[in-house]
Amino acid sequence: MRLARVPTAALAALLLGGCTTLVMPQGAANRAAWQDRQARLELLRCWHLEGRIGVVTPDKGGSASFDWREQGGRMTLQFSGPFGIGAVKLTGNAERFVIRNSKGEEWVTYTPSQALARTLGWPVPVASLRYWVTGRPAPGEPYELHLDARGLVTSLEQQGWTVRYSAYMPVAGLLLPARLVASRPNGHIKLIVSEWNLGERP
Repeated sequence: MRLARVPTAALAALLLGGCTTLVMPQGAANRAAWQDRQARLELLRCWHLEGRIGVVTPDKGGSASFDWREQGGRMTLQFSGPFGIGAVKLTGNAERFVIRNSKGEEWVTYTPSQALARTLGWPVPVASLRYWVTGRPAPGEPYELHLDARGLVTSLEQQGWTVRYSAYMPVAGLLLPARLVASRPNGHIKLIVSEWNLGERP
């Protein structure tokens, strides 16, 4: 699939907006605060977020809206309007995903990142991103963290990706990522969250 390249400046303009109450990471690393924060994050079982995602690779780039819901380990992730190919929806758990496109075609995959790369032209590491988006590393894999004075992650290195967090937003007494960029040598993924909700929703 050959996609038109979107200049970085134009992509940034598409992704501006959304959050109005932001907390910027700052200060020297506080490991004790991180341990407390990590324990709270691990209790999250149900959450919902909406926003914009942008992807830039050496020969393509673009953006889309996304709607992401997690309920007890089951994930529903929908992209709307990515590069004019219509909506794409993923539903499943850590081991198995069902992908449905705007034509109603449906198939099962056990490698969602590879399936999305073929479907959207995006190398989206879904299995790990579901943890990174809450501001913590994916379990079971080596990682390196950089923290601020509140125990917020400022950057995370894992599985060949570097995730940088530039802003958080308060949600039900907890600070959750509002802006992050996951990058590797051949491109990057930028997420800007416009809405975070904790707990089950219809």
